This record gives sequence, C-alpha cells and structure tokens, in this order.
Amino acid sequence: MSRSYRTQKESLIAERRIARYEDGSIVFPPIIERSPKIGDIHPLSKSYLMSVLPIIPIEYLYGLDRIELKAREKDVIGRPFALYRRDEKAIILYSLPIIWRMQSGSKEFAKTLLDFYADLSFDDSCMIVTWNEPVLMSLWYYLFVFTHELGHHFVNQYKHKNGRLLGVNHNELIANLISKRFINEFFSRISKKKTSTGNVNL
Repeated sequence: MSRSYRTQKESLIAERRIARYEDGSIVFPPIIERSPKIGDIHPLSKSYLMSVLPIIPIEYLYGLDRIELKAREKDVIGRPFALYRRDEKAIILYSLPIIWRMQSGSKEFAKTLLDFYADLSFDDSCMIVTWNEPVLMSLWYYLFVFTHELGHHFVNQYKHKNGRLLGVNHNELIANLISKRFINEFFSRISKKKTSTGNVNL
C-alpha cells in the first residue's frame, strides 16, 4: 500500500472509493430480510435499516457487502445477538423474542437494558428481560449490537491501512470503542435536543 493511503483518513478513502449511482448518490449495502424464528421479531427491520444507513458515516459502510436479517439459530438468547463474517464482509443480525430468558450477564450489560426501560427479573440463575416497548429494544439493538458489528467491519476494511490486528481481543476492543462512539454521539444529540426544547421524543 502507498504511503498516502496509510496516512489518509478512512472517511476520505471511503468518500473517494465507495460505489455511487450515476446521480452521485451512494450505493448502500443490500439488506436481505429472512423470516424470523417463530415467536421472534427482527429488532431492526429492513425498512428501519434503510432509513438509518444514510446517516451513518460512510467510512463504516464502505466495503460492506450486505446486511442480513436471519432467524435466531439457537434457543439461547444472545449467543450471539449478531455477528460479522469477515471473509464475506457481511453483518448478520439475528431475530429475538420480546421476552428473553438468559443467563445473568454483567452489571454493565444489565445497565444498558435498564437504560432503555427493559424490565429485569431473576429466576434462579436466569435473567428475564421483558421489553414492553419493542421500539426501545430496537434502539438498544441498534446502539449496542449493530454498531458493534459495524466496528468489526471497520477494523477489517482498513486492516491494510492501520496494520494487522494483534488478535481477537484487540479486534473486540476496537469494535467496542467504535460502538461507544455511536452511543455517545446519540446521547449527546438527545441531551442537546432536550436542553433546547425542554423535552425529547425517542
């Protein structure tokens, strides 16, 4: 790779190389929506994703081959919520029920759920998560799951520019940092809107 490539910002690389239509508009990755597992929903529907892709910085979308909504393959919730297929450059998002029965997670994980008004209860070693408002589960899923997978794609897409990864843990760390950037920006916008209007609608 040339020295100029290594020193350029990812946003400039994406701006120059991302596919565009004849009118100059960006060609976003296709979204393939398959039927969810019986009793589940897709937290992020195809129409919702189509509405948010234009506001995501293009450096996170450049090189992404597709986003695929699939039925959850396992009965265990969150193992995984989603994944990134590096060789295919594809993000796979799995369906979820409105009520989760899952092994108790970390306090930090539980707090993310409570911050989005999920109801938590406990039965033996099981944590029961109830989403009374599916739209809040969708928002949680977008911020804490989808953006994390975007982070994995970002790391993979620019690995030749930024150097080889040191290992899986390093990959996860970068993906977490990118996800937190999206989360912080989201709450910053909410805070500014609330300050200016006195209220806010999620």
